Amino acid sequence: MIYDHPLIGWVYRHSPVAAQHALVSAYGGLKWLEEHGRVFRGYVAELERTQWWPRADLKGLQEERLRALIEHAYAHVPYYRRVMDEHKLTPADIHTGGDLYKLPVLTKQDIRRHWDELRARNVPNRRVTMGRTGGTTGVPLKFTLDTARVIFDHALIYRHWSWAGFRPGDWHVILRGLVLVPTDRATRVYWRHDWVTRRIYLSGFHLARETVASYADRLRAWAPKILAGYPSNLFALARFMEAAEMVAPVPAIFTSSEVVTPVERAVIERQFAGKVWDRYGTGERLVVSQQCEHGRYHQNVEYGLLQVDDECGEPCAPGAHGRLIHTGLTNLSMPLIRYVIEDMGHTLDDACPCGRGLPLMGPVTGRKDDVILTADGRLMPRAGLDQIHEFVDNLERCQLVQERPGAVTVRVLPRPGFNAADEAELKRQLARRLGPDTQIEIELVEALELTPTGKERFIISRLAADAFMAGLNG
Repeated sequence: MIYDHPLIGWVYRHSPVAAQHALVSAYGGLKWLEEHGRVFRGYVAELERTQWWPRADLKGLQEERLRALIEHAYAHVPYYRRVMDEHKLTPADIHTGGDLYKLPVLTKQDIRRHWDELRARNVPNRRVTMGRTGGTTGVPLKFTLDTARVIFDHALIYRHWSWAGFRPGDWHVILRGLVLVPTDRATRVYWRHDWVTRRIYLSGFHLARETVASYADRLRAWAPKILAGYPSNLFALARFMEAAEMVAPVPAIFTSSEVVTPVERAVIERQFAGKVWDRYGTGERLVVSQQCEHGRYHQNVEYGLLQVDDECGEPCAPGAHGRLIHTGLTNLSMPLIRYVIEDMGHTLDDACPCGRGLPLMGPVTGRKDDVILTADGRLMPRAGLDQIHEFVDNLERCQLVQERPGAVTVRVLPRPGFNAADEAELKRQLARRLGPDTQIEIELVEALELTPTGKERFIISRLAADAFMAGLNG
């Protein structure tokens, strides 16, 4: 976004609202140039063709790009030259995804430890941009991305939106963790317009009972074709609208960057009277999958290679649950091969009624930071816990915080009238899921904690890795 640049950010923060609209539109002008440029249009044309290819042809394309990546990594990336030499491998030994199991996995700690070694020696700085993920430790992971790779990812988003009927020029609204409006400044305008690409950005930091009418009224007035955002932000707005008995119809709602649970999906679709289209991707931009009109998650194999490993590091069969391993196929500046993303899920081997040849995967089911470790050593994901919103009448939303195994603090954002009966029902519903020995404390709050990027996490796990494993092992 425009305020990522320190000077432009300072100018933006100190400008009147009209000037901020103009700056956002100027940024939109840059996006317009990208979308009308040769690189973006080439990717869009390619992706329009390849989505209909037979699965065998798509596999061939994926393996061709994998071989090219391995040859590049061996020739120009010191880390992979050293690792492959240590394992007595050459590029000729890796032709398919199955051959990647000859290499060790790559972790976030490996990237931090060997950052300079992972940087390709033949890709100049002028061809890259810096990427980062926030994570949950407070220490961001930084990496480089080819500029063309970022454009490729934007083309994947365009392909996904086009499945819902989106076309350039359609008004669309983005609700994410963008600091559009300073949180310490009084205002009634929680959005900024990009008049060039017909995009409207909504603040994810001002969702509250007092602002919900303003958000809903503007959405009805704008009548966008698409609303895109974090599931947590969209769910928060939908819950406020539900309490106020408001509906703001939007035909297609695109969620990304977080797991969207069945309860969240149902509430969002009900309050926006539209269909949720989910996208799985990460800040590292390695593997992307996107829901089609039939609700199936299609892997974008032109972009990355997804594998699922069991607890022993062996490949899982389709349908078997395991940890997801990502290999990006197009980022030459810092290839990440067999990267442990810490997400859990599974692949599928059947075909989709939509007719696209892109292979399928199941929905991602979370990670350590999306589960509660119960007193009896079970892992409870958010998908099994957020159902409590349906049982407690005066509960707006809540947040589960775990600092030690077998104990949970529930931060409650109450609706007017929240009382002892609501608290008792909340504890009862949680005890049914977490077990009677898990300690549950209730804390009423005026706002729920957000991450620096504006996400509202339903579960906040502060368990260190060793404490987490110790708790699992009893």
